[in-house]
Amino acid sequence: MLHERGSSPAMYVCVCRAVTENEVHDCIAGGAKSARQVRDITGAGGDCASCVRKICAILKRSEDLLPTA
Repeated sequence: MLHERGSSPAMYVCVCRAVTENEVHDCIAGGAKSARQVRDITGAGGDCASCVRKICAILKRSEDLLPTA
């Protein structure tokens, strides 16, 4: 499933499972808070696990964007 945000095409985070950055962002928007939760939803990180660092970086960036009370 290839999503597009804006005008640029989605980049793959996990080549083994063909999971895009946008799919990871969708998981996070849906409540995923860990790489394990993203894996459980998308399968990303379940094979060779080389994408886990990328997923963690996306999670970290999304946390940094949250407003603090």
